[in-house]
Amino acid sequence: MGVFPHDYEIPRSKLINLWCTEGFLEPYPTKTLEDHSMVCLEDLVSRSVVLVRQQGTNNKIKTCRLHTVFHYLCIKEAGKDKFFHVLDSYANQGIESQRRLCILNNVLFGIKSVHKLMASRSNARSLLCTGAHHQYPVSMCLDFRMLRVLDALRVRFYSFPAEVVKLIQLRYLSFTYNGKLPTSISNLQNLQYFMVHQYLSIISSVPHWSYLPMEMWHMQELRHLQVMGSDLSNPNTEDALLPNLLTLLGISARSCTKDVLRRIPNLKKLGIRIELPLDAAEPSCCFDHLASLCRLESLKCIIVNPNKRLQVFVPTPPVSIFPSSLRKLTLSGLGFPWEYMSNIAYLPNLEVLKLRSYAFQGSVWEASEEGFEQLRFLLIEDTNLEYWRVDDTHFPRLERLFIQHRYKLKEIPLEIGEISTLEMIEIVDGSPSLVASAKQILEEQQSWGYDYLQVCVKYSSENDHKTKS
Repeated sequence: MGVFPHDYEIPRSKLINLWCTEGFLEPYPTKTLEDHSMVCLEDLVSRSVVLVRQQGTNNKIKTCRLHTVFHYLCIKEAGKDKFFHVLDSYANQGIESQRRLCILNNVLFGIKSVHKLMASRSNARSLLCTGAHHQYPVSMCLDFRMLRVLDALRVRFYSFPAEVVKLIQLRYLSFTYNGKLPTSISNLQNLQYFMVHQYLSIISSVPHWSYLPMEMWHMQELRHLQVMGSDLSNPNTEDALLPNLLTLLGISARSCTKDVLRRIPNLKKLGIRIELPLDAAEPSCCFDHLASLCRLESLKCIIVNPNKRLQVFVPTPPVSIFPSSLRKLTLSGLGFPWEYMSNIAYLPNLEVLKLRSYAFQGSVWEASEEGFEQLRFLLIEDTNLEYWRVDDTHFPRLERLFIQHRYKLKEIPLEIGEISTLEMIEIVDGSPSLVASAKQILEEQQSWGYDYLQVCVKYSSENDHKTKS
């Protein structure tokens, strides 16, 4: 963690992916490498070596940073043991025999002497660029035959760096690039984590999507794939398969065909982005075959430019539209009527539900009987909901309720206050009556002798934060 700048907010997912790639942890018999890494990170947090900066759903770590004391210690000891070297200035010593290099200032790539110095370290195994985003082209030195990790997400490439496809030992590759990938990317047969971000995403009515090279179906070591603005091609051979792929992000509905999904059978996390009107003809096709992903645990489906005046999905989706294995579901901009919520309520393992930007539309949500048996986190954001009706059989395990930018919602049902597991209600930009109902729930809890519920009220337009506990 010392390779990141001081006080740098590190995404948990990135840290764990790097740990897995570097092979720092031994395989654990009953856990995946990612799950085992998460346990180790939580142990470092418990010892105050790592500090949590942001928490996600269910109080899980979202971002973190290394404690200042340990940050300086890590850099000092790592340099001494030649574990890694941080290059942060023009005059930099100690790079000799280093196998891991970290660039804190991407401008250094443009200095000839630095470029020459890096070229002399052809045995480097890792190169991380953790400085500020750099939008102008720089000449990166990529003459590292043994390189396993190349993290250049903060460097923008205007043309594809052809040297990359020669780095056949790569396990981890990330960079920013708006063009198409060459077919030679499949040379990287050892690649496990592959992320390509776009510098700018422009929504247009003119079809401009692209597909990943067909050859990528034979990169069978892939575990994490995120290439923004590109879709998986429909495979043309029966042996096309990605058996180790666990995470697939940034695709559109065009990648959600039956033939594509059956070739990624072990997928655990899927992120779908839909642009309108480009996908308006048949946007719901992304749901047709999701139930076949029997190991899927996390699904995010968003329309990036929703039309709030129209319902995007008209046909009623079947009850089995989502796989029963789902634990986390995020929907945004879909415009479902609230009646469709019954199809989600009976997912047996669902713990986290996030509804953003008119994911559902309508003035009344009347929850069906005995739904959401395992739900622990519920977010409702940006919708025209006015009346929410539940009874004491709904949400029996709910712990955290977040309501954001809901000016029309009249109140939180008082029955929510009867949930024994409820720990937090947070309201951002709510109506006065909505805030009053949350405070009433708090007062009732306190009158029963329960003091663990917190009610937090925030207003984004002001520096006005109120917290009750």
